[in-house]
Amino acid sequence: MRYYGIPSESRVEEIAQSIESGIWIYEDLNARVRQELSVEEAKERLKEIINQIREWKESFTTMSKSTIFVFVHEPSQPKAFKIYDTSSLGCSTELSPPRWKLYLRELEGKV
Repeated sequence: MRYYGIPSESRVEEIAQSIESGIWIYEDLNARVRQELSVEEAKERLKEIINQIREWKESFTTMSKSTIFVFVHEPSQPKAFKIYDTSSLGCSTELSPPRWKLYLRELEGKV
């Protein structure tokens, strides 16, 4: 699956609002949490994560405001999100595993 970086938190909010249907799976890989969410719960969880990212960008003054943390599969019809945290920043040639995943249940095992 190909993912596209979302350049701003306000754009993530716009994309999140376009979620219309399905059962969503939320995974917090650090806390080892996995939950099934309704569309509204998925939108709310994304909003919470977006607020966390905004806090990081405010508190870490050396971090560029354009740092991308959220990636989406098909921005026009979002089906899966991978969200990274500050531990992914650095000089690596590839991103470490995402902190959070949010995806449609039918994509389980493909994300």
